Amino acid sequence: MRVSGIIHQQICQLKWHLLACLGLLMVLPIEEAVVNLKAGDGFFSTAMTFPAVMFGPLLAGLIACANVQGDLSEKHYIFWRSKPANVKLLITLKFFIGLIASLLIVACPLVFHFVSNLIWNKEGIEKRFFLYYVPPPILIAIMTYSLCFACNVLVRKTARAWLIGMLIGCFLLVLPFMLPLDYKDFVSDVMLWSWGPYLAIIFIAPVGAFVFALYAAKHDWHLRTNLKSLLWTGAGLVFVLMMLFSSQVANIKVLQEKKIEFFGLLGSQLGRPSIEKVGEKLIFQGTSYIDIHQNKISSNDFSKDTTYIIHYGPPRMEGYYLRRYPRDGILDKIYGNDVYSFTMDAYYREEKRGSTTKRFYEKIYLKSYKHTDNSWRPVFELDMSDYLTGRIDILRVAMRLTENKLIVCVNNSCSVVDITDPGELKLIDKKLDVLKKYWPYPHRNRKEEFTIPLIQVEGIGTEEKIRLSIDLSYRFYYGSNNIHESSIVDVHDSKFSFFFVDFEDIARFDVTRWDSEKVYCRFSGARPFTILESVTAAPRFYNDNFVKNGKLYCHDDHTLMVFDVRSNRRIRKLGHFVRMDYDIEDMEVLKDGNILLGVQWRPEFVRNRFIERKNYLFLLKNPG
Repeated sequence: MRVSGIIHQQICQLKWHLLACLGLLMVLPIEEAVVNLKAGDGFFSTAMTFPAVMFGPLLAGLIACANVQGDLSEKHYIFWRSKPANVKLLITLKFFIGLIASLLIVACPLVFHFVSNLIWNKEGIEKRFFLYYVPPPILIAIMTYSLCFACNVLVRKTARAWLIGMLIGCFLLVLPFMLPLDYKDFVSDVMLWSWGPYLAIIFIAPVGAFVFALYAAKHDWHLRTNLKSLLWTGAGLVFVLMMLFSSQVANIKVLQEKKIEFFGLLGSQLGRPSIEKVGEKLIFQGTSYIDIHQNKISSNDFSKDTTYIIHYGPPRMEGYYLRRYPRDGILDKIYGNDVYSFTMDAYYREEKRGSTTKRFYEKIYLKSYKHTDNSWRPVFELDMSDYLTGRIDILRVAMRLTENKLIVCVNNSCSVVDITDPGELKLIDKKLDVLKKYWPYPHRNRKEEFTIPLIQVEGIGTEEKIRLSIDLSYRFYYGSNNIHESSIVDVHDSKFSFFFVDFEDIARFDVTRWDSEKVYCRFSGARPFTILESVTAAPRFYNDNFVKNGKLYCHDDHTLMVFDVRSNRRIRKLGHFVRMDYDIEDMEVLKDGNILLGVQWRPEFVRNRFIERKNYLFLLKNPG
């Protein structure tokens, strides 16, 4: 057998298949280049190169099947086997000729991307793309080519061999998930650990497939398949894989679900399943004490004719409406056997201007209440109306309790109040117009160091100043916020970090240093959301995200995720809880790390009707 003749024959045999695959791969990059050219940017492709490369492994498998079928179809096989042919040499040449040809086809979009960006793109070539995104599809293309080649030698039906080869390839790629390892985080556990197994699989599979193809062709192994059985087997594998992947987004164990009966007007604040903490006691819905013992939830109503949320409301001022902070909860402190609560009561008047009604805030008071029996008795109030400087048609309020000091922020002003004696609040420091405007996300350019203004108030320590400055910068909303009970800042070993849930990932920012006026921060890493996490509605920056005891808790209406933010691998997911037909309204992290969720099943919206809503308490197992 002449090697040169075989090479020439194989290339001629594959030329139309290679041209067809090349056309399919180059459609998207060329289309993008034409669009850029029409826009006046130049004839280059950037975004569409990666999808084209990802499509390469599929076409590599097709080239492998076409390569085999050309000589192993029934008539061709009988012909060349009747000659004194060296089967192993022929199969070896076919394998490597097709492999090299398929790799050249897969590389064409990359060459086009490189050359076109080098010539016409002013921003140049993105090295990260070639370093991180190009090698995996090429290695996978080698594996799929080899598997499809071996399958076609055995099955000798192009479509069926391609389907079987791709199914085997998919199985090998998800094999690490099936191993008896305690995976919790797809990104931190699987993706980092799996590089070694994946590389082993990708290099071992082609060698094994090649050796198998040699022996199958030498000994004339031939497997006859049934298309219907093949399709059912594929469907079963897909179902198993979907179940496997779904376990990655529903792996927090529910210890108990307890239904709480409630009847109310749809949209009423009384119907919100809120969870508040008064000292060591948990209060649900403002009406019941919650006790958790041996992973069981029990509740005890403490009020029949009034509610915990509204019973301490002061009388309204004539001509004014009342707005309270915290809106859905209380800020409390225990002094011996007495419990005191602190609130900010803002009074506003309304004016109708055209078709809209405007609010104008004119008075605001810091008030302390003492809990007696089933009611709260006001004991002191501090007039802070002079904090309403500048625009009075908006209101931002935040409070935080630290030891015996209460930090109060109103609009752009801030103060520290001594609450050692709740019956006589004392102002320690007061600064007007020192807070910057709220900005909803950290610095977008993650390559540069950025600064956060340090709050210029006296009476609190540096650690609390830094923590509060960060929280106010990114969580000081025009409306309700949860700064009084949570923080996005983690302090560990005298180091400060804060976390921001973006649309694509969870970003970590570290405090590098600080001075008397600014806190200097820098981006240090991110944990991207997986496809399945995005499908189940990954939480965003506008949801209630907070850090507690080294864990980041973030949730939206249906999804709760818990992350370890002190891991050596930076941000590592510990657990994921999903209930698509429920709304998570409130949550509390217990001492043992278990999580108590207040959730609500809402019926179809019916305006101005009294309807039953179903409220539940979910006790979730500590995901750590």
